Amino acid sequence: MSKTMQSFQIKEIKQIQNISVWNFFLFQKEEMARRSRGVQPKSAHVWHGTKLTDPTKICEDANNGFNVQYSRMGQWGTGIYFAEDAKYSDSYAYRNSDGSKVMILAELLTGDEIDLNPDMSLKEPPKKAGREIRYDTVTGKRKGSKVYIVYDNGRAYPKYLVTYKTL
Repeated sequence: MSKTMQSFQIKEIKQIQNISVWNFFLFQKEEMARRSRGVQPKSAHVWHGTKLTDPTKICEDANNGFNVQYSRMGQWGTGIYFAEDAKYSDSYAYRNSDGSKVMILAELLTGDEIDLNPDMSLKEPPKKAGREIRYDTVTGKRKGSKVYIVYDNGRAYPKYLVTYKTL
């Protein structure tokens, strides 16, 4: 967080332990490895801001955690968006009544990525050249940060809920 944000004070870091969502995440990881002939998918620790949705709803969800059905249209279509830089996700952070902000630090199964220019028509990653198999994750650049977009539930696990104040 301190690598890309300045002038903030952490109020609380809460580790998330949700066995249902963790098991779904592990299932997705196994499926991605199976599709890649046993190669374990790459992963990244990324930030997610929920803007108007209380992030505890994602962390406490008994089924999916991050759920694409609740996603809004973005620069790369309707998907679940994550950022490498906390500064980018800060503009999407949930605001508590006391003025503090909350973001989720998640582990994202990125797998095979494709870097694309914005395309609001996307509903899933494109197919790999000459194959019927699709990329796992779409990536791009926004405001100096690498962003990751996934279109499947279960691909990210909310590891920490970070509450902070900007100074």
